Amino acid sequence: MENFGLVQEKLEAFIKKYYLNLILKGSLLFLATGLLYFLIVVGLEYFLWLSTIGRTILFWLFIVVEIVLLFKFIGIPLMKLLKLTNGIDEFQASRIIGKHFPEVNDKLTNLLQLKNDSKESELLLASIDQRSKELTPVPFTNAIDLKKNRKYLRYIVFPVLIVLGLVIAGKADFITQSFSRLSDYNTVYLKPAPFSFMIQNNELKVREGENFKLQVKTIGDYNPETVRVIYNDADSFMRQTAPGVFEYTFTDLSDDVEFKFISNEVGSVDHRLEVIKVPKLLNFEMNLDYPVYTGLKDEIISGTGNITVPEGTEIKWNFNTRNTENINFTIADSVYHLASQSGVSNFKKTVRSNLPYVVSSSNPMVKDYEPLDYSVKVVKDEYPEIQVIGQRDSLDSDIQYFKGDVSDDYGLSRLQLVYYPENDEANLKFVSLPVSRESFDEFHFSFPGNLQLENGLSYLFYFRIYDNDGVNGAKSSRSETFSYRKKTEEEMIDENLQEQNDAIEKIGERLKDYEKSDEELKELSRVEKEKEELNYNERKKLEEFLKRQKKQNEMMKNYSEKLEKSLQKNESEEPSSMKEELSKRLENNEKRLEENEALLEELEKYSEKIQKEDLGKKLEELSKQNQNNQRNLEQLLELTKRYYVEEKKQKLARDLEKLAEEQENISKTEKDNTRENQEELNEKFNDFRQQMDELEKENQKLKEPKDLGREEIDEESIQKDQKDATEKLEENKKSEAQKKQEDAAKKMKQMSSQMQQMSMQMQQQQLEADAETLRQILDNLIVFSFEQEELLNDFKLLQQNNPRYAARLKEQSNLRENFRHIDDSLYALALKNPMINESITQKLTDVEFDIEKAIERLSENEIPQGTASQQYVVTGANDLANLLDNILTSMQQMMGTPQSGQGNGGQEFHLQDIIQEQKKLMEQMKQGMEGKPTPEPEGNQNEGEGSNGDLYEIYKEQQMLRMQMEKLLEQNGLKEGNSPVDEMKQIEEQLLDKGFDPETVKRMQRLEYELLEFEKAHQLQGTSEKRKSETNLQEYQNTLQNQIDKAKEYFNSTEILNRQTLPLRQIYREKVKEYFGKGRD
Repeated sequence: MENFGLVQEKLEAFIKKYYLNLILKGSLLFLATGLLYFLIVVGLEYFLWLSTIGRTILFWLFIVVEIVLLFKFIGIPLMKLLKLTNGIDEFQASRIIGKHFPEVNDKLTNLLQLKNDSKESELLLASIDQRSKELTPVPFTNAIDLKKNRKYLRYIVFPVLIVLGLVIAGKADFITQSFSRLSDYNTVYLKPAPFSFMIQNNELKVREGENFKLQVKTIGDYNPETVRVIYNDADSFMRQTAPGVFEYTFTDLSDDVEFKFISNEVGSVDHRLEVIKVPKLLNFEMNLDYPVYTGLKDEIISGTGNITVPEGTEIKWNFNTRNTENINFTIADSVYHLASQSGVSNFKKTVRSNLPYVVSSSNPMVKDYEPLDYSVKVVKDEYPEIQVIGQRDSLDSDIQYFKGDVSDDYGLSRLQLVYYPENDEANLKFVSLPVSRESFDEFHFSFPGNLQLENGLSYLFYFRIYDNDGVNGAKSSRSETFSYRKKTEEEMIDENLQEQNDAIEKIGERLKDYEKSDEELKELSRVEKEKEELNYNERKKLEEFLKRQKKQNEMMKNYSEKLEKSLQKNESEEPSSMKEELSKRLENNEKRLEENEALLEELEKYSEKIQKEDLGKKLEELSKQNQNNQRNLEQLLELTKRYYVEEKKQKLARDLEKLAEEQENISKTEKDNTRENQEELNEKFNDFRQQMDELEKENQKLKEPKDLGREEIDEESIQKDQKDATEKLEENKKSEAQKKQEDAAKKMKQMSSQMQQMSMQMQQQQLEADAETLRQILDNLIVFSFEQEELLNDFKLLQQNNPRYAARLKEQSNLRENFRHIDDSLYALALKNPMINESITQKLTDVEFDIEKAIERLSENEIPQGTASQQYVVTGANDLANLLDNILTSMQQMMGTPQSGQGNGGQEFHLQDIIQEQKKLMEQMKQGMEGKPTPEPEGNQNEGEGSNGDLYEIYKEQQMLRMQMEKLLEQNGLKEGNSPVDEMKQIEEQLLDKGFDPETVKRMQRLEYELLEFEKAHQLQGTSEKRKSETNLQEYQNTLQNQIDKAKEYFNSTEILNRQTLPLRQIYREKVKEYFGKGRD
């Protein structure tokens, strides 16, 4: 029975294929007949333009026919396939199969009949099974050939070709328009005119406010010549641009427009031009909120979107719009859609960098309308600027002065000095300097000032300025890096000595110029005496001389200041009278140079206006001053050289003592006792010998060289010991090397002690020799004074025709030679002893000048004038004798008086003695004021010598009191500044300048009061320390301000204007900065 089941399945498959074949065939026939019928229907409408009823009937008839054909050809076979209706049975199917397979026709039919037999038996079932088995290999479905349906395709080709032909011919409207009218059968369609209007625009839409060009084309049997457009109750002709093509422009549209075309009584349907409302950005403004630190006032900008603002400015944009849904604010890669409420939108942003942005408006119809490009230029807060110039003090190379200009675009916050050791940059130290908060400022500073720096270290330092940037934080800029080395004590001493030596050499060079100037001045004086009036060339020569002399004075003053500065920096362990005297000499020399400069300026200014007699006197005065200055400078130069040699010697003695200690220390220290350390000490001793050689050369330059007490044999012995010690250390014989090192150290100490002791011995011996020389000079001066006075009395009695006149004149010339011997002796002594001061030199110059004038006048038989000059010679010689006697007495006291010890013992007694002696001197001055007039330079010739003697006795005693007061202050460790000593010096000067004078008495009274106050203060100082108030003992000093003031004084600067920060736009701020920058270059 299984075989029969297979036969049944194959029959079912055959039946399905049979109906599929029918459906395929029906589809082809439906397409052919349906398409042909469709062409017939649309053709009727195309040609007949049926009425609405006719189109309705034709349309529905077309639908019915098509449905019938679809049911006939496809619907019925499909229903049978789906067994919705009865189709062919198995016997009909077997007959169809039998026609295709004749060999199975009867077999298949018999099998079906046996199966339908109601009598079932095993024989029947076996027969069915056998027959089924025989029919199983036969493919029943092959009886249906689907390919036979190809013959029906030819029926479709014909209508398809018709459709393609219409499309290719451009007559597709034959189908489309006709079917469109058929489907829209309710609408009345008129038969088309000979032409129609076709709008060429893609769409009838235009944006508000814009123009719209309407283009229309006529299509039909012919083209009209004119076309009118009717809109808003207006009738306008369109412009023909081509045959059948017309255009018309609607301008400035704000509302929708309805229009139609008319031509030759042919009209078009109504059209509508839609006006799209555009989003309009009416205006906008920007609220600028500047950072507070800029000092700028907030403002509102309108009319533009391009602005320049400082970094950190908060900007708020306020937009006014119309017909706008939102504002599109585009920056970089971001777009912000700002909703417009009641025609207003806003946006806020803080800008830190340049901000290009685009603003456009949008609504549902128009997007990004009229995009506007703007830019916000952001000015970054610039780094502050600093420019510093530095200069070294011409008198003290250890001091550096700095002047700096600092500026910033908005303001400064702080200024610092940063310094650190060169090899330790991490160890930064800071000093805050005052600086203005404004945009510009100037500062000064002197380095190192009072900074605590370590000796022997090199330091680097710079200035750093900070701005007031409130957005990014204060930014800073730094100046270039400067260097400074804090010298050791030894280096400072060496440098100071070198500065002294340099200044000495420069002064020596200038002295040669003085000699040349003296010769030139003599020549000018000679010409002035010989001629009644100087001609043009001679006056020009005088002017040039005065200019050179002035320049020479300035240079000499500069060298004197340097030398004085170096002396002040020389801090000896023991107080030096030579140093004090040299400092005083230098001060006085500077004063004389200033006086000389004033005289030169007067001569230079009035050389043409001054009378001949006055010019001669001025030239004589200048010659006298030059001669005096030259001699003082020569003396000062020689004394300074001697002081330099002595200081250098003492310094070398101390260096040798330190070297001896180093030698002794390494001999006692096992670890440090190495060949390298010993060789280093050997080099130091060699350097000591070289410096001694140099000192020998400097000593030989003295007019009377000193005995330096140098023992070269000892030096060679020390050098040999050091060399032996080095060799022993190299041989590792440390015990033997140690002995040599100890010997060398011992010899060094002995040599150092010997050098220092010899200096003290030489000073004492020199003082004794100078005292003896001065005594002899004083004796000769007294003899000269008596002889000159005797000669003066003789000339007063002689007449011009007296035969003894010539002999007496020759005797006066001899006295001049005698005085020159005295002068030379005193000059030689002055070159060694500073006690022969400027007063002595001045007196020598005055006496010599008066002798020359006396000889000159007596030679010209001017006896009254000559005797007057002789009287001045006698007076000057007596004054000089008194001064020398005073100095000799001081020398004898210095030789005979032992050095006083330290301490307060005897202080009250000595101070009281000084006060009592000062009172006596004041009484003597009062007595001198009552009976003796003050002498004048050109005064009465009959004035006696008694008043001068009394005056100089007072001067001598005043000087002695001052020296005792100085010694008293020195013993108690007090400084002379602002003490009675200064007042005593002023009294001494007034005694010499003004003689018996009421002002001098007043000064003495003031001095007495100061001495009493001084005594009272020292008595209080000796009371209990518990009662001592220290509230105001220390005077506060602003050291930083002092350094700033010193630097300002050095640069001769003034404070710059306090420029307020003006609320200007950035462009103007830059111009202001540029302007001030140029002004400061």
